[in-house]
Amino acid sequence: MTPIFAVILAAPLVLGITVLIYMFYYRRKINKRLAEGAIAGKKRKGKPMMPPIVFVLVTIICVSAVTALLIVVLSLFSFKNFTSTGGSQNGFDGDMLVDVNTVYKEDLENSPFEGYKTGDEIRGYKMHTKKSGDITFYCYFVNDNMQGFLPRVIVVPDTAADTSGTSMGFIMKAEEGKKEQNFNGGGEPYMFTMDCDTFEGDIRFEVFYFNDEMNDTSLNWDERSEASKIKGVLELDMAYPVPEE
Repeated sequence: MTPIFAVILAAPLVLGITVLIYMFYYRRKINKRLAEGAIAGKKRKGKPMMPPIVFVLVTIICVSAVTALLIVVLSLFSFKNFTSTGGSQNGFDGDMLVDVNTVYKEDLENSPFEGYKTGDEIRGYKMHTKKSGDITFYCYFVNDNMQGFLPRVIVVPDTAADTSGTSMGFIMKAEEGKKEQNFNGGGEPYMFTMDCDTFEGDIRFEVFYFNDEMNDTSLNWDERSEASKIKGVLELDMAYPVPEE
């Protein structure tokens, strides 16, 4: 269950419980006044309670406002989480060449890319497909009019090979002049986003599936890649085209 869906379901529950509690105290106070003879002309003690219908309307407005606010906050958080899951390593002299983020399937929920399936078109991007070894890379390059607003590149690796008993690993290397950045890891990321608006170097992105038994070893990612039979490499030239005079 997604957080937004949980909030929507909880709203009427909170409303109902609040009204029930109020009605309990309202009836209790009315009965107390009747028992004291306050209705017969004696001076009432304390302030009168809000009529039930007024209380219900006020409660509905308050719960609706809080629910709407929570939905907006959770939606913004989901979008931020979509483009910020994962991490990157610094490049030469601490400069960030490419901000690489790993995105998992659950991150797609409640995001602008909810419902995406491998190979689908993504609005605002142009898709190119490249097959290398056993891996098919679906590469999405942002349209010029969305440059700076969306990640410059989205990569979705896929394979039809039998990956049972294996774990996924990836190695990315970005180079621009003398600067270099490495980013590697494992797990089950579904897609990778790359923020690199000013980067004009080369990216080598390798995806591989290694035997699960290697998870209990001290082998590094390069060694695991070398021992993998299911693998593929994507090479990207990120240089912008030279404007025609």
